[in-house]
Amino acid sequence: MLLRNYSYFFLFFFLLLSCETDENDNNDNDNGDGFDRKSMLINWADNIIIPAYNDFYVSLNSLDDAVNNFVSNPSDNLLQEISEAWLNSYKYWQHIEMFDIGLAEVINYKGKMNIYPTDSELINQNIINGNYDLNNNNNFDSRGFPAIDYMLHGLAETTDGILNIYNTNSSYSLYLSDLVSNMLSNTNLIIEDWNSYRDEFITLSSNTATSSVNKMTNDFIYYFEKGLRANKIGIPAGIFSSDPLPHTVEAYYKKDVSKELAIQALRASKNFFVGKHFSYDQEITSSIVGLSLENYLDFLYPGSDNISSVINNQFEKC
Repeated sequence: MLLRNYSYFFLFFFLLLSCETDENDNNDNDNGDGFDRKSMLINWADNIIIPAYNDFYVSLNSLDDAVNNFVSNPSDNLLQEISEAWLNSYKYWQHIEMFDIGLAEVINYKGKMNIYPTDSELINQNIINGNYDLNNNNNFDSRGFPAIDYMLHGLAETTDGILNIYNTNSSYSLYLSDLVSNMLSNTNLIIEDWNSYRDEFITLSSNTATSSVNKMTNDFIYYFEKGLRANKIGIPAGIFSSDPLPHTVEAYYKKDVSKELAIQALRASKNFFVGKHFSYDQEITSSIVGLSLENYLDFLYPGSDNISSVINNQFEKC
């Protein structure tokens, strides 16, 4: 119920920020209300989005190292190391999944990284055939974190069974390596694009349908409603069906971390709303904040009992 009620506040906020026309789309800060949208965009780009992508990329490289060690000599200990590196990187992912803007939108980046439930039959078919293109959207549910989850935790009922598969069929090791390599490659494209896209992002600061603030707000609301609220919680819990659908939960094969990932995503959403600078050290986030959606709401509707306070209270309850 809390998540359901929360959606109405976000919807109202979106309507506040996106009611302008596309006139003056290239005029910096020409939004008619006096709020410094450009400074907010700078905070988003320089202190949240780009640092989060960079740290996520480091975590993916650690995962790649763990996979390379494992495929060279599959063992119980090395399989556990991959699993830990996978979960660590998956947590970092929760802090960037909402940023479906720029090249990420163009190449369907989040579709290459986190479509679940994964298709185990397609994964096994790809491994058997050996002829697959992980950038082809025909493989949209046989790649990314969910596919790695299956490769690490779902190939057999026991760890010994999983190790036996890797020790007797090198095609499985190759597919696991290719999954991580594909994720690294696409993430590198996004990071490189932000080196140039950053200036365009902060320049489009007016209040129009195609400006950065309005597009980012729209993406943020859509992510919270669909990516977090529905996909991570509502669909598996059976809110949108007659019965619960546990096989649709995030990290299904690991079985014990979907709640942990959802809480991380919720924390990331709140941090973005209040404008916290990104800093990920286990469960610790930075206390430094910059201009944010929270500030924008306070600017538009000042007062002790304003919309941003209601939203933050709902975050805490969630």
